[in-house]
Amino acid sequence: MTKRDAILDRLATFILDQGLEAATLRAMGRAADQSDRMLLYYFKDKEDIISQTLDLLAGQLTDLLEAHKSPNRLRKDALHALLDGVVLSDALWPYLRLWLDLASRAARHDPFFAPLGHAIGQDFHGWIEAQLLTPDPTQRRAEATEIMIGLKGIIVLKSIGMQALVEELV
Repeated sequence: MTKRDAILDRLATFILDQGLEAATLRAMGRAADQSDRMLLYYFKDKEDIISQTLDLLAGQLTDLLEAHKSPNRLRKDALHALLDGVVLSDALWPYLRLWLDLASRAARHDPFFAPLGHAIGQDFHGWIEAQLLTPDPTQRRAEATEIMIGLKGIIVLKSIGMQALVEELV
């Protein structure tokens, strides 16, 4: 592992724990055991640091999802039921909380975060699509969208302390 990779790992942990709001250059430097100037030796600027850290976190989230996926493609209802439990898990929650933050910033048309949030959403939608058994691509895309809409509702309910409503159904 390179020094830069080690820094990114520490930054990923920091952003998962503290959120994007805390991601000042000075705070990220402390989290990475570097000065803020040294961070700029390894990265172009603050946006580059955050972008690359979010790329790493998106890869980690994909790995977590892969660990929960079925060995076979599933029908829509079965995949939705599987993912309902996965998004409520403690292991995924820090990533989903971060995604909510990205989505909120994208909703405010933040020029930096909007495309990042969109890309992560597209990747997640594609991952869901790839898990579906449905042979017709148009129908499979629609089913993936339905699942994603349902999962986002679960994520929002959990974020506002209403996950018990979801757990009653799961």
